[in-house]
Amino acid sequence: MITCHKLFNKPGKLKRFTGLDPDQFTILSERLDPLWQQAEHKRLFRPDRQRSIGAGRRYHLTTVTDKLLLILMWYRLYVVYDVMSWIFDLDTANISRLITKLTPLVEQVADPTLLFALKNINKGRKKIGSFEEFATLYPDLVEIVIDATEQKRRRPTHKKKQKNYYSGKKHMHSFKTQITVTKKGRIVNVSRSYPGRVHDKTILMKEQTIDKLPPEIKKYLDRGYQKINKEYPDDKIILPIKKHRWKRTLTRSQKIYNTKVAKVRIKVEHVLSRMKKYTILSTTYRSNEKHYNRHMRNIAALCNFRLQT
Repeated sequence: MITCHKLFNKPGKLKRFTGLDPDQFTILSERLDPLWQQAEHKRLFRPDRQRSIGAGRRYHLTTVTDKLLLILMWYRLYVVYDVMSWIFDLDTANISRLITKLTPLVEQVADPTLLFALKNINKGRKKIGSFEEFATLYPDLVEIVIDATEQKRRRPTHKKKQKNYYSGKKHMHSFKTQITVTKKGRIVNVSRSYPGRVHDKTILMKEQTIDKLPPEIKKYLDRGYQKINKEYPDDKIILPIKKHRWKRTLTRSQKIYNTKVAKVRIKVEHVLSRMKKYTILSTTYRSNEKHYNRHMRNIAALCNFRLQT
């Protein structure tokens, strides 16, 4: 059976199994402890509980650190529950229950500000007299990069659902999620997850991401968001120049401009790469689709936590 005590003596393996070094793991476990106790108190002392308090089998993983290790290893490795049961000497049903209980807590532990990051950008802006003052107070938010990512999912059995989730761009059934990143690589927003058939621009309009941002902020997008400037004429939206059908090549100045835009937009690609180091986001998603967006948000919060520590 694997435990935190064994992995703390081998920091390299802890990093490979969880994505965190011992100091980061200790900070997360200390934050998780009160939230876990609060959730357990709510579960055990609910009004409709039939059994008396104290009844029932005790957790085989007694410490919060071992519970945290369980879900982080599952995110990082994304192996089937049977393999996790051998690693932790637990039944697969207990593995499933523990992951279900821990999933809502990870984002609160890793980065509780992620949920309200965009709302807090506009909060109190009326007191700021100019954009220069805003840039002084929030230097990280002067430039924002927005992009969408897709992940393959198992093929739905329902015919209509198959059609909705099939991505013509990637030629697979997928989930699509939009993320918003600052110039320093911090994730400030994770959208709801949509079927792969939904266009990136449609997600941007439905989520109203640009509406939540001050118009003075530079917003970098890719070629998939062409003509979005017409929807937001007062915002500073920066798009790469797209080669038209009647023009074989771009001019030298246009290529230089696209290179400058790409150097800023590469931040979001780096963030997506860090997120997909967790195998749950890089391989075929095979868990409950209702929990997909929650797992996506948890991984985003973990990436922010690693960036800040």
